[in-house]
Amino acid sequence: MGVNGIYLTPIFEDDSGHKYDTTDYKKIDPDFGTESDFVNLISNAHKRNIKVMLDAVFNHSGDNFMPWVDVKKNGKKSRYWNWFMINTWPIPQKPYDTRDKRYYSFAFMTSMPKLNTNNPEVIEYITDLCSYWVRHYDVDGIRFDVGNEISHKLIKSIRQKVTSIKSDVYLLGEIWHDSSPWLEGDEYDAVMNYPFKQAISAFFEDKSQCAKQLEYKINACLGMYRKQTQQVMFNLLDSHDTDRLIKRVKNNKDVFFQQLTILFTITGSPCIFYGTETALEGGHDPDCRRCMLWDNIDKDTFDKIKSLINIRKENKQINENDIIFKEVKSNKRCVYYSVGNMEIILNCNDSPFKLDDVKETLFSHKFENNVLLSGGICIRKI
Repeated sequence: MGVNGIYLTPIFEDDSGHKYDTTDYKKIDPDFGTESDFVNLISNAHKRNIKVMLDAVFNHSGDNFMPWVDVKKNGKKSRYWNWFMINTWPIPQKPYDTRDKRYYSFAFMTSMPKLNTNNPEVIEYITDLCSYWVRHYDVDGIRFDVGNEISHKLIKSIRQKVTSIKSDVYLLGEIWHDSSPWLEGDEYDAVMNYPFKQAISAFFEDKSQCAKQLEYKINACLGMYRKQTQQVMFNLLDSHDTDRLIKRVKNNKDVFFQQLTILFTITGSPCIFYGTETALEGGHDPDCRRCMLWDNIDKDTFDKIKSLINIRKENKQINENDIIFKEVKSNKRCVYYSVGNMEIILNCNDSPFKLDDVKETLFSHKFENNVLLSGGICIRKI
């Protein structure tokens, strides 16, 4: 397809299916394979110029994480007592959530106790873990789950240590809102760009919105951070935490391809969720995490996304030039913008739209005789 990066959700030992309540941060979960399997995966990915990013769950641990097991057994005598945020001892077994604040946990779940990431011992432990992953496995990036709830001290410590091992390691925070405090250059390189996803979704879901409103929202996203930060922003339209794109657009392939076209022609690092290349369906978590349909690849969808990826890789100016929007007064829902020497035109209206002149077309969908049909796409050279 031309993909040059793989982001893996948690692969370390855990009893759950989702693996976001870690038991052992150094042991590959046998559900996925062995340590040698993972080393082999990274080695073969690197031979194909594909980077690999791990998911780090440090906001909280799992119920069977050894330090938490020790705390539950030994209470205040445990050397790990201050690794967590415990307010009541002994810890009552009921109710089955932590809304009573007996200790802090992720989403009030008793099985996911929050780590005290301001504790120097915890900072040292997690920093050493990340250093181990980079040095031992040669990973290229680390994505931090619940990235706005772990301490700034911890992220700064990790960045300083891992970049001394591998200077271009990519640190990504899972933050769903304005993330300026974490993007000053000494913590994360980027965050998951959910405001970008929400801006695009809102325009296509609300047909009363005009292209000008989408322009305002995209420019607001692009103006949120420095240009060098925007150039590595993790842009996405769906993920393991959302419903799938094809589900959200109600199986409308025109809207599906139009949104993906924007994704691949905007400053940042575009990311597709596995299965998007074959329009895999799925509602909200956990339905979005369906098994990949390896034997049922939708060739038309696959080929179109592959073309968009190739356009992105062959036209470096997408990430180096500002986006310039153009207003089409005769069609208020025609999204029309240029980046470098490329024009991108999306007809999001119900009626056809005729383009002024014929130019070299790089990608098209529902584009005939210089007429962009409803739901159509045209990427062309200026």
